[in-house]
Amino acid sequence: MAGVIAAGDAGGPGWIGHILNGEGAWRVRKRLPFLLGFAMLFDSWDSIVIAYALPSIIAEMKLSALDAGWLISAGYGGQFLGAIGFGALAERRGRIPMIRVMVLVMGVLAIASALVESYQQLVIVRFVQGLAIGGGLPVATCYINEIAPTRTRGRFYGTFQFMAISGFGIAAVVGAVIVPAFGWRPLFALGAVPLIVLPLFYAVPESPRWLAGRGRSKDAAAALHRLGSAPFAPLAPSAESERPAPRVPVRDLFAPDLRRKSAVVALLWFFTSLVSFGLSTWIPSLYVGSFHIPVASALRYTTISAAAVFILPILLRQSIDRIGRRPPVIFGTAVGGLALLMLAFAPIDGTALVVTLAIVGSIGISVGSMVLWPYSAEIFDTRVRSVALGTFSSLARAASMLTPLVVGGLLELTGSVRPIFVIFALCSLFVAALWVWFTQETAGREIDG
Repeated sequence: MAGVIAAGDAGGPGWIGHILNGEGAWRVRKRLPFLLGFAMLFDSWDSIVIAYALPSIIAEMKLSALDAGWLISAGYGGQFLGAIGFGALAERRGRIPMIRVMVLVMGVLAIASALVESYQQLVIVRFVQGLAIGGGLPVATCYINEIAPTRTRGRFYGTFQFMAISGFGIAAVVGAVIVPAFGWRPLFALGAVPLIVLPLFYAVPESPRWLAGRGRSKDAAAALHRLGSAPFAPLAPSAESERPAPRVPVRDLFAPDLRRKSAVVALLWFFTSLVSFGLSTWIPSLYVGSFHIPVASALRYTTISAAAVFILPILLRQSIDRIGRRPPVIFGTAVGGLALLMLAFAPIDGTALVVTLAIVGSIGISVGSMVLWPYSAEIFDTRVRSVALGTFSSLARAASMLTPLVVGGLLELTGSVRPIFVIFALCSLFVAALWVWFTQETAGREIDG
């Protein structure tokens, strides 16, 4: 809707929501979930591709189990640091410059990964690439939520999310074809595909919310026009008070006004990711080692679970604007937790029951993982949104590093799979309780800032 920015709103981001929710062709904005989703598809690709390349790498480089473990941990360690570091930089330098850098680093180092000549080189390259992988998704998620219309924000983000997580499934399919025929190096090299679209990111405007939050109302208005808003008349430059972007340290998330919110979100991220990573990483091995399911059958059952999880973003995209963020997560994590608790006491030879309960548990916690991204972006204001997403998503990377110790340690200590599923079940039920008693609905609400 055409209009004039009120004088009282000129120095801050409040007027941005009015324009983003108003009329306009929004031609550029409509394309951005697809562009960023395509780039982040290779974020998830690069994150998981090591799993499908590792058997060939072990054989070629004659690695021990410990060497292989360090190779995996190098990538996750880089992701852990990158999620925090790039989130903070995005608060100071802007969303789009950081996304450009991360797409460039991921692509160039994907090629470098394919060209390494030694194990030590691969560890170093994977660590540095992990910095960009860990930082990419939080900053892109932040940007997508900041340009989305309030009424359909869940659907808008869902388009991006569906594409962004597609890399996990596509890597599995492509890996099964590429690695046996051509080896592991082409699989890494394919991670450079986003370099093709990198020039397009130079035509993407900066987040208007971020610009307005820095007092750059004139630049914010220009960004809105580039996104496709209807014509409107911003105030004269004399009414603006441009100010440098302040540094936003992580400790700001635990200032008195944010402490409770940050503590809840931190717990949600850690325990959701602990269960999610634990199930996705260990279920195939537990099928075979603990439930005596043949390897071929175990892989087939895992594919069924992966396919179900792949469909979830589509279902959530169509529903969370109507039913809200909280109901599907509460239902999913509660039912999933109960399924995992039942799985802990399921008979070893009850294959059908075991697989059904494992799939229900995986789907349940996956709902929590998927909704946690947009929810976290919606409850923090623009000043700290990127550093919040980076910091709390880094807890997911920490959980991914801890999971092998929890599962492997318990298996070695007890020789039984039952304590593992009890722990996963209690974590999932704890997550459900946090959502019930300590979160607020954000669907249909204008995000702060």
